[in-house]
Amino acid sequence: MRVDDRVTDPLFPYQREGADFIAQRPRAGLFDVPGLGKTAQAIRALDLGGLTRGIVVCPASVRNVWPGEFRKWGTKPRKILKGLTNDDLNLWLRERVDVLVLSYEGATKWHRELSRDLRDFTIYDEAHGLKNMGSNRTRRALGASCTGDNGYAQWGAYTWWLSGTPMSNDPADIFTFLRYCGGTQLSFKNFTTRYFIKHAQGMSVSHTPRRDTLPELKAILARYAIRRTLEQAGAELPPLWVTTQEIEGNTQEINRLLASHPGLDTAIVKAIEQGGLNKLDELAGHVTTLRRLVGEAKAPGFARQLVDEIEAGLDKVVVFCVHRRPVEILSEVLHRHGIGFVKIDGSVGDTARQQAVEAFQTSPKVKVFIGNIVAAGTGLTLTAASQLVMLESDWVPANNAQALKRVHRIGQTQHTHVRFISLAKSIDEDVSKSVARKTRAITEVQGSDL
Repeated sequence: MRVDDRVTDPLFPYQREGADFIAQRPRAGLFDVPGLGKTAQAIRALDLGGLTRGIVVCPASVRNVWPGEFRKWGTKPRKILKGLTNDDLNLWLRERVDVLVLSYEGATKWHRELSRDLRDFTIYDEAHGLKNMGSNRTRRALGASCTGDNGYAQWGAYTWWLSGTPMSNDPADIFTFLRYCGGTQLSFKNFTTRYFIKHAQGMSVSHTPRRDTLPELKAILARYAIRRTLEQAGAELPPLWVTTQEIEGNTQEINRLLASHPGLDTAIVKAIEQGGLNKLDELAGHVTTLRRLVGEAKAPGFARQLVDEIEAGLDKVVVFCVHRRPVEILSEVLHRHGIGFVKIDGSVGDTARQQAVEAFQTSPKVKVFIGNIVAAGTGLTLTAASQLVMLESDWVPANNAQALKRVHRIGQTQHTHVRFISLAKSIDEDVSKSVARKTRAITEVQGSDL
């Protein structure tokens, strides 16, 4: 169904189905692939249940999104407040506002206050942030055993988890969700023994499903969570293709570092291919330095190319980076040539963040969106562009796939082109090709979890 077909209800049929599913379950997961409108479905579910007072816990980078989404999709009157200060928390505790939108850090800090309050609901956005049962964030939210005991989540009558990548790194990541929902009473050790085959390589541990118990695990998950792919939802998106492009740059410092640490380049590429990046922990300092040097080396050449492309008629483009210096270099060059741009990194506050997105989406003068992949890789809609450039990419393909969905999502009407930029004659050629290939595979295999 296309948007024009919706006459009386602004939600698609699959969105109404998702809302009905979680509204009927006190503890449930909405795990649709990115871009299918999980926020709208969650708000509809609240309306269906007549749920007014509660908390939304999300990454700080998307905290500003939720008030606008409530205004857009909600049919029940609710007062929404972002929880930034103790005064905000107190206003909510005194029931002066209905919904408090918190970052995960804020909810962890105020866990005692949240544990003294009965409310209608708790919603976790990007809920894969609770996958590590040993982290302070998860223990404060779900309790040490992940059953809810001694965690603040249980004080909501309904608790819903929203994530497009519920098993972002390993299929065993689903344990905390199933444990909290009551899908399993097993300990983590017994859970993984029953449903997975364990693979250990040095410090790295991964799991693959057991064929004999996989149907049982899928049946349990289906009772508590719903997940649809684009194809299953009937959403029609234009084609997306992913390519790599080389940029010339100064590689002297990079080559000097690699010469000082023989085998580092081979170890990096191998780790990316095998998905065991934690095996590089002992080399973390050198890897971090290498990534920074590569980003700085290719930024000037790409910046000059981007100016030429825009002056030749290229319309809007989204550029993602990892480090601060490439963002600065790109900003300086665009400013010098009088090209309008906006940027979002970790220093940009909620209000400025929303203003930047709106300017990029609506103003013909704003040609370029520059985003840090951590700060801007989730929770944003940037469909005014059909060109996306990964000047620096994340080495975890799932994070890149999330970033791609800022552009290739419902509302996009043009063919989407994604370019991974690599530094010629350097290790970055191999890294970019590997990451781009794996990211491309993710976008092609709908519904697969990493």
